[in-house]
Amino acid sequence: MISLTNAPPYGVKISITMRTKLFLFAGGLVLAALVSSVSAQLRPYRISDREVAKLLDQIKKESNSFRNSLKDALNQSRFDRTRSENDINAYVKDFEEQTKKLENNFDGHKSTVADVDAVLSRAARIDAFMSRYALLPRAQADWVVLRSDLDRLAQAYNVSWRWGGELGPTASQLPYRITDKEVEALIHRIENQSDTFRRSLDTALDRSRFNNTRREDDINAFVKDFTRETKQLHDNFDRHRSTANDVRTVLERASQIDQFMRRNRLRNDRDAQRDWARLRDYLDELAQVYNVNWRWRF
Repeated sequence: MISLTNAPPYGVKISITMRTKLFLFAGGLVLAALVSSVSAQLRPYRISDREVAKLLDQIKKESNSFRNSLKDALNQSRFDRTRSENDINAYVKDFEEQTKKLENNFDGHKSTVADVDAVLSRAARIDAFMSRYALLPRAQADWVVLRSDLDRLAQAYNVSWRWGGELGPTASQLPYRITDKEVEALIHRIENQSDTFRRSLDTALDRSRFNNTRREDDINAFVKDFTRETKQLHDNFDRHRSTANDVRTVLERASQIDQFMRRNRLRNDRDAQRDWARLRDYLDELAQVYNVNWRWRF
């Protein structure tokens, strides 16, 4: 609320009440959280281990801030010393316990989608309470900030999450979060197996009816494109900017090779077929890591 004080001779002085300042401050926090949430949803690249660790630490700090502001808000509300106050405090306690468990499992390289499910399920109870009852703006603003980072957490573990919905989180096919080291090892296996396949393919083509034909030129071009896109994926991963689109491009180039290998059996040399089957298995694993829904064309 804006009020006019007694004006001095040189003009009118406008003062803002403490309540108005509080609302403006809370509004600013809400706006910042919304911007952060939109930014997180639009961010396409795989979140690195370092970013996840930083996010978990941020969630812990924001949880502490929310707990304190919630306590103040409840003390000044009609819920003070009621069953509802006991309920929301129990929700917050459960949420913090599950968050701690997730953090411990992450540090031990064994955090799972089920851990994130447990955190989000506890958070959903808090969210329902905060949505149903109007408390002091600071508590509401702190919850909005925390909730936006929980959205980022769901994204980091490839969990599709909707607040206030009837359905719970839908997980990716992988039971646990693959670490950066494991992703890098997988990309190295793909590159090494790609080299092995290329050598066996060259030998098989030289012994086949495709030698020195347009079909040989086509498959060599497919392999070249696949190798280039795999290198692009690796470069983007090293810069922490690898995306599901990078993986999909690799898989689409691989699909061209797969079609050739299916339609044109290289009868004189089984090594190429065997090496391609092994490389394809690695590519299936890559699709799961980046949560890409992929099927080979038959």
